[in-house]
Amino acid sequence: MNEKAWISIDPVPGSMTAEGIRALNNDHLAKAKEIVAGIRALKDAPDEALTWEATFGAMDDAGLALELSATFPSLMHMTHPDAAVREAAAEAEPKVSEFVTNLLMDADLATVFKRYAAKNTDADPGRQKLVQETLRDYRRNGLELPPEKQAQLRKLNEELTELGQKFESNIAAANAFIEIEPAQLKGLSESFIADHPAGENGKVKITTAYPDYKPFMKYAEDREAAKQLHVVYNTRAQKENLPILDRVLALRKEKAVLLGYKTWADYVLETRMAKDPKTVFDFLGRLHTALKTKSKEEFTRFGKEVIPVSDATYYEEMVNRRDYAFDSAALSEYFEFSSVEKGLLETMSELFGIEFREVEVPAWHEEVRCLDVLDDEKPLGRIYLDLHPRDNKYSHAAVFGIRNSRRLSDGSRLPPMCSLVCNFPRKGGLLSHEDVTTLFHEFGHAIHKIMYQGELSSLAGLNVSRDFVEAPSQLLEEWAWDRSCLDRFAKHHKTGEKIPDELFQAMAKSRHFGDAIFTERQLMLAMLDMTYHTKEPGFDTTTVMRELSEEYSPFQFIEGTTMQACFGHLMGYDAGYYGYQWALSIAQDLLTRFHAEGLMNRQTATEYRERILAMGATREESEMVEAFLGRPSNEHAYLKFLGVNV
Repeated sequence: MNEKAWISIDPVPGSMTAEGIRALNNDHLAKAKEIVAGIRALKDAPDEALTWEATFGAMDDAGLALELSATFPSLMHMTHPDAAVREAAAEAEPKVSEFVTNLLMDADLATVFKRYAAKNTDADPGRQKLVQETLRDYRRNGLELPPEKQAQLRKLNEELTELGQKFESNIAAANAFIEIEPAQLKGLSESFIADHPAGENGKVKITTAYPDYKPFMKYAEDREAAKQLHVVYNTRAQKENLPILDRVLALRKEKAVLLGYKTWADYVLETRMAKDPKTVFDFLGRLHTALKTKSKEEFTRFGKEVIPVSDATYYEEMVNRRDYAFDSAALSEYFEFSSVEKGLLETMSELFGIEFREVEVPAWHEEVRCLDVLDDEKPLGRIYLDLHPRDNKYSHAAVFGIRNSRRLSDGSRLPPMCSLVCNFPRKGGLLSHEDVTTLFHEFGHAIHKIMYQGELSSLAGLNVSRDFVEAPSQLLEEWAWDRSCLDRFAKHHKTGEKIPDELFQAMAKSRHFGDAIFTERQLMLAMLDMTYHTKEPGFDTTTVMRELSEEYSPFQFIEGTTMQACFGHLMGYDAGYYGYQWALSIAQDLLTRFHAEGLMNRQTATEYRERILAMGATREESEMVEAFLGRPSNEHAYLKFLGVNV
């Protein structure tokens, strides 16, 4: 099989059945094993045989094969409507994980790479970075351990992979809901009420899916029903996931100690911008100290001393209407889904000088659409749009990779592929402004993946440090607040009129009300994550969660809730949730150039694309940010954004 035959394969069309997903996984895993065997065979070869192409270049090929064997199955595991396909897809990750674990404890393979590194004179920064990180990863994955401890590590990795899958699957499968009387819909929009007719039993079902949960919590006048929904939402999968979480925390600590680290957080952060737990705790502590007084001041404006956390968004909405004449439900009337989607694509097209062309291709659900991204008629990549809720589908918003980009041997590029997975109302449905910013945010991830222009798939797009990966997506949220951008698509769904000036001004003025409370909530989640991963296992995760909630939130904690059981980030962002705040600080700093030069300034966007997005992980993130800003990054812009004097 030649290079383009296996590397350029589109994994989607033939891999949407149980048989197809298994074949995709098995075939590309076999290809990775074949490539690795070729590298391993060079252990005793003469030095002149240890070329870049035969060693690290080949390993980059193997990495791409592994990605193709795992990423699309992961997407299908979280989104495919057929349970048999989801089950087949779930089989892929443990097999790939086992192979990668063995790969990174392969002494013969490491010998080849160390021999190449010892004589390597390649000055390319991307190649040098891959060499350094590969040798580091061998150490981090137990290569220096004796055989019996390597076997112990394999067992730990296998169990952690299995438990992580179960934790996330339990959340996805938790189709929780409440049933209420039709009269209890008072306060909700006409379209929401129309979409929620009473069933045969005369009751209205309100689910924990975002299109139900968010508006109900924000607008329903029946606050007891809202509290009931909050409890149901924050106890999803608790029976299954609380013991899983306890076991995962214990296994992670065991693995960290086995590898020579004090805690799981120490292990994880070695590869991040932050580098160590103290840096993270100091960062979170500075923000908490700066925001604590402002958070309390914001809370006093609600006019009550005790408010349950289930009423947080309801009271925020009340203040927005009372003090800013801002009615977010009225604003939603200007955000019909298809208009927002069209406006997003037109804005990104103009900003980056690219084209989005819809193509008819097979997909895993009839509602999934496909866009080819073109730059001057040349393919940049492909984005699948899976944007609406359904049973047994991933219930949040995220971008799932399908295939990374890389430079091919003939000089051409392999176009990357990804899927935008969200849960928005369908055509004709209305989005909240929060939904609009979420759509821009997730599209920022997709753009980051699509824009990569480097040589190696291992350093492509979203393979940057996890505490930087959110910066490009958080940056793009700003366009959802810009008047000229909103005027492109924010039209009343009945009259076609643009957002009235007074409503826009009310939205803009109210934007930062609640910032301190919201950011404190994010700091609490980050502290929860860091505490879980630095504290000696065996503690009560609910007690820690309650204590941090009471420290960071002015709202009254609701007993019996166990949000950690449905906090999916504890599996994918373990000891890394702080990265949202870390990256947001960087994003606000990056925005200082756009604010100074214009959000739709093509030259600024081009420099941003070239100096950050196109670079992927080929440079240190701090170096890329400095190249764009012309100076090192700092927290000043973020603190100013939060209304804190610096």
